[in-house]
Amino acid sequence: MFQYARVVKLVPVVLFFLLVGCVGGPQLLPETKRLPERVELADVPFFQLSDAQGGASALAALLNHHGVISSPGLVDERIEKLAKGQGAPAALETVARSYDLLVYPLPGRLDALLQQVAAGNPVLVMQDRLFAGPGSQFAILVGYDQRERTLLLRSGNSRRWSTRFASFDDAWAGAGRWAVLIQPASQLPAQPVESTWVQAARDLQQQGRSEAAQRALRAAHRVWPTAAL
Repeated sequence: MFQYARVVKLVPVVLFFLLVGCVGGPQLLPETKRLPERVELADVPFFQLSDAQGGASALAALLNHHGVISSPGLVDERIEKLAKGQGAPAALETVARSYDLLVYPLPGRLDALLQQVAAGNPVLVMQDRLFAGPGSQFAILVGYDQRERTLLLRSGNSRRWSTRFASFDDAWAGAGRWAVLIQPASQLPAQPVESTWVQAARDLQQQGRSEAAQRALRAAHRVWPTAAL
């Protein structure tokens, strides 16, 4: 009887710590905690939603960030021309490559995203809309605050949408943890992975963007001299 009462008393304590863990969200690696405590890429452009998913708006913002004059309408036109019938993420990737920009996929860990933002690279992500209705929505991760455990995104019709690490991680997981960098083929990301970069260069080549693919390969040779397409 004494042991049973003791277990009953422990249950609320265990539940409390479980709830605290859930609220806190994903735990960051030690190397991530050594990044700047707070970062915001304030110069990343913003377009309000052109449709429910916001993919064209997000990609247009990134294109302009890299000096390509575009708009959500122009991105939609390219999707119709080059990527009709593809899924939304694949269509955005195809359009990005059509401008000679490289699409670099990121691991499905919050640490990987924060690392890129700290290096000045905005991250294109897809999230489950959760309580805003069924389906997924694209957004651009442009900032974080490790002390407050919050993220800043260009999301929906908000230029500076703030969300908790835990809330983002749930919504991101619901959409398959898809996250990519869209950037010039000559610009390596933070902590690049050779196989990932070379495959991204091959994707450019397969889409007929040979000059951009060669720029990506030359960038790779600065870090990995034996890299080859």
